Amino acid sequence: MKCLEILTMKSTSIGRVSLDVRLGCLDPNLSENSEPQKIIEAAKYALRNVAILELKFPFWRYFPTPLWTRYVENMDYFIKICTKHIDAAMERLKLKTVIDENDLSLVERILANEPNQKTAYILALDLILVGIDTISMAVCSILYQLATRPEQQEKLYQELKRIIPNPNTPLNTKLLDQMEYLKAFVKEVFRYQFTTCRIIGNGRTLQQDAVIQGYRIPKGVQVVFPTLITGSMEEFVNQPEEFIPERWMKKSDGYKIHPFASLPYGYGARMCLGRRFADLEIQVLLAKLIRSYKLEYHHEPLEYKVTFMYAPDGELRFKVIKRDE
Repeated sequence: MKCLEILTMKSTSIGRVSLDVRLGCLDPNLSENSEPQKIIEAAKYALRNVAILELKFPFWRYFPTPLWTRYVENMDYFIKICTKHIDAAMERLKLKTVIDENDLSLVERILANEPNQKTAYILALDLILVGIDTISMAVCSILYQLATRPEQQEKLYQELKRIIPNPNTPLNTKLLDQMEYLKAFVKEVFRYQFTTCRIIGNGRTLQQDAVIQGYRIPKGVQVVFPTLITGSMEEFVNQPEEFIPERWMKKSDGYKIHPFASLPYGYGARMCLGRRFADLEIQVLLAKLIRSYKLEYHHEPLEYKVTFMYAPDGELRFKVIKRDE
């Protein structure tokens, strides 16, 4: 299994939610020039190279570098295809004589409730562009951590076995709400510095001059809240070098964790638009998978690579074992 395969699955699900269309990314016989394959490649290229463009010297600001040129071409294609599907959703919405919000798709709700059509398009584009790669990388890392941490995986399995004795039971919010250890494990993966999937930080461009901790920062400067650092500081987290999912549980046995130490989705008005969808998708995938299968990893440890996030670089060569019950 490769992270690209998970990205393909994610492209299909996020496309169904954010664009109200099946993009066809799961077709095993996609040609290189097919629209679904181009969407996958465009999103992957854009998000895998944004860190290079942002964090290294910005030569592209002075002349169009090859990386910048290809980045823009991929983004233009991605926006073109997404806009086509958003336009189609807008036309469907106009044809509906009676609008019941419960019957609307997510993109239709955005278009119906946002008076500024440009803003509605931006929200829908943000949801699919950022959602494709971030959740894919997160799932890759979570599965790798589960496969290399058999004790924690067994704890998760026992919790799932207690909550859903029959593995074929359809999941609902009532069952998901009881999965405390599952949610704690995911949060610890997002926090843990040393090997796991991490957002480097949450950036905000100042809209006016500000003074922060005695530093005068002018309007237009991007300020980054370094989640990568704060989640590993003993000032905010005790035993930060240890992987302890229990620290996030209500009965945490005295583990200290500052609520703002790890903010993978950001915070406030500009918090990640797709946070609830991302959490739900990750929880459902883990619950269904670990309830029925055991993951093992018997190869050299994977290195983690910095792209838009930290994520394992290489094939996820899991041994997948069907559970007896």
